[in-house]
Amino acid sequence: MLRIVLKILILIAFSTALTPGSIADDAENPFARDILILTDWFEGEFDNEEQRWFHWRSRAKGEPAVRIHTIHKRMNAPQFGDHVFYVEEYKDNDPADLVRQRIVIFSAQPTDTAIRMQQGFFKDAKSLIGAHNDPEKFTQLKKKDVFFMDSCDVFFTRDAAQFKGAMKDKACVFGKGEKERYSVHNLTLSQEKYWRVDATFLTADDSFYAGTQLDQPLKMRRARVYVCALRFFDDKRNEQLVDNLRVHSQGGIATAIRTSDGASFDILLREKEYPFYDTRPDFIYYSIRRTGAQRSVAYGVADAGSRQFGANIGELSAFCHREGFTFLQSLEQLDD
Repeated sequence: MLRIVLKILILIAFSTALTPGSIADDAENPFARDILILTDWFEGEFDNEEQRWFHWRSRAKGEPAVRIHTIHKRMNAPQFGDHVFYVEEYKDNDPADLVRQRIVIFSAQPTDTAIRMQQGFFKDAKSLIGAHNDPEKFTQLKKKDVFFMDSCDVFFTRDAAQFKGAMKDKACVFGKGEKERYSVHNLTLSQEKYWRVDATFLTADDSFYAGTQLDQPLKMRRARVYVCALRFFDDKRNEQLVDNLRVHSQGGIATAIRTSDGASFDILLREKEYPFYDTRPDFIYYSIRRTGAQRSVAYGVADAGSRQFGANIGELSAFCHREGFTFLQSLEQLDD
C-alpha cells in the first residue's frame, strides 16, 4: 500500500512540474538554456598575462598586447534585469589603473535571433569603484544613473563549445567630423577563455583609428582566486602572520611586509598552459620573492586548479588555498 501511495505522489509531482505553462515558458524561448550557460561563463575574472609571456618567450616582433585584468561580478539588480553584471577592468596588474567600468545586461526574447548584451555607462563611475567587493553600492543604482547606446549592443550566438559576440556592422558610431568613427567589439567566450577585440575605425575610409587589431585580440584566460598567508619567523622563533592575501592565478601578486626588518615579499601565481609541451603542459607555478627581485626565495609547482599548495624555507612559510571551497569537495567537484 505504501509503495502505491508513493507512486501516486511521484506522478502528481511530475505532472505538476510539466504543466502546459511551464513547458511553454521554455519552449517559446530558444535561448532559455544558452543564456544560463553564457552568463555562467561570463562571470569571474580574466587576464591576458600569459599572452604577454608568450610574446616575450617567442621573441615576437612588435609591441605585446596591453596587460588587462577584467572582473565580471553578477549583481542582484532586478531594476535592470535578470542577468546583470558589474564590469571593472584595470591594466598592468594595477587595480588603481582603471580603464573600464560598465553595467552589462544579458537578455533574450523568443523573437530574438541572438542573445543581446547591453553595455551601460555610469554617470558617476567613481562612486561604483570596487562594487564587485561591495555589492551594496548597486542597491541604490537607478536607471537614471546609467546611459546606454542601443546601437552599440553586442549579440551572441553559440558556436560549438563557445559563444561569439559582435556589434552590428558599422552601427556603433560616435565622434564628429574627421574623427567620426565606428566601433568593432568582437568577443569569443568559452568556459575558460575570453578573447576580445576592441577597435575603432574612421567612417570616412574604414581606416584603423585605435584599439586592438582585428587579428590580434586580447587573449584572456579565466583567473582563479586563491587566499594566501605568509608566516615570518625570526631567530627566536617569534612569529608574524600576514593572512587573507587574495591572489589570482593569472600572474597575480600580493605583498606582505616583515615587521622585524621592513623587508617586503611577494607571492606570485601563474597558471600556465604550454602548448609546446607534449607531457604535463598545464600547471600552476607559485613563487615567493623579495619585492622587485626576479629570483625566487622559494617556488614550486602544482596541478592546475589545485585546491591548496605551500612552501616552507625556515625563515618564512607560505600557504594558499582556492577561494570558495571548504576542502570537503572532491577534486571532480572543484572543476564543476
